[in-house]
Amino acid sequence: MRRVLAIFLIGAGILILPRAALTAESTWQEVGQQAEAEFRSAMEAWAYEEYWRLWDMGSKASRAALSREEFTERMRRGNSRPAAGKQVEAAQMISGSPDSAVLQVSFGLEDKRRPWTESTNRPFLLRLEDGRWRVSLWDFVGLANYFPPDFFPPQPLIVPPPHIPRPKGSVR
Repeated sequence: MRRVLAIFLIGAGILILPRAALTAESTWQEVGQQAEAEFRSAMEAWAYEEYWRLWDMGSKASRAALSREEFTERMRRGNSRPAAGKQVEAAQMISGSPDSAVLQVSFGLEDKRRPWTESTNRPFLLRLEDGRWRVSLWDFVGLANYFPPDFFPPQPLIVPPPHIPRPKGSVR
């Protein structure tokens, strides 16, 4: 009787496991697609200079650290923007959990000051908050200043003080 029960359980396991694996894989794909769609929307908001919309897509922690006005000012002062037609060239979820996803994203950036475009590839952490995938606003503030500045401010010249000899006979 035990043998029959063991064979039955093994057979049932063989039939159920592929379905469970398929469900886990489709959930993984769904999470990746949802996170990628939200990230693409954030890049689009940046490209169209809709900083208020991009700020609303930010995580609670990054919105608490950056007011909407400060975020908008930093983004406007930035020297880069998403390159036309290359905002998101490719995105792939490389890690995830029920409340976070790490996307590896390839995208193009262009310099606002001169005709210079560069493709870059880097990871982004998105968090699931209130049923929506949220980006870190700090990622976008950093990307807004991707290119080096036009000039480097002059550094102060550090000159050592002149050496004044001590009078002879003085005690140290």
